[in-house]
Amino acid sequence: MEVKERKKELRKKIRVIDRSLTPDYCREASRIICQKITRLEEYKKASMVFCFVGVGAEPDTTAIIEDALHRGKRVCLPLCMDDTTMQAMEITDIDKDLVPGAYYDIPEPRQGLPVVDVCDIDFALIPCVTCDHKGNRLGHGKGYYDRYLADTGFRKAMICYEKRTVAEGEIPVEEFDKTIETVVTDAE
Repeated sequence: MEVKERKKELRKKIRVIDRSLTPDYCREASRIICQKITRLEEYKKASMVFCFVGVGAEPDTTAIIEDALHRGKRVCLPLCMDDTTMQAMEITDIDKDLVPGAYYDIPEPRQGLPVVDVCDIDFALIPCVTCDHKGNRLGHGKGYYDRYLADTGFRKAMICYEKRTVAEGEIPVEEFDKTIETVVTDAE
């Protein structure tokens, strides 16, 4: 089976797992993940944090975004510019600066906010459909993050519910797929 087909099959497998995740599990797992992220030295030292807004079966990142803003960190979130490109936009208020996204209806920064140069980012949180504990990531298949993260030097952490992780070797990896150095789940 070709790599793209294997990735497609793995996404289907994870969607089945997603249906078994209860709201209570997701709430508690998100709380644990957010606590772990805000305790990371890389996060504490960062002055500019790149995050995403967790939707669906992704961990809720609201507490991380609010914590960063409360600590006086600069926060940027992705804005999909077209079907292949995203850029980071700085927000200062999670309630006022987010609108439903034009491409996927995911909350994203409203137009007119400052664009953040990738060189200004100190620490980034990366979403995934699934991952393993070695930092191999399976995204949704559009390549937004792989393209955006290419040739970046800032520290990254991927967050995922433990119940959505897979064993090492299960994620088909291609040459353009980026490994993320830190994986944070709700596991003890």
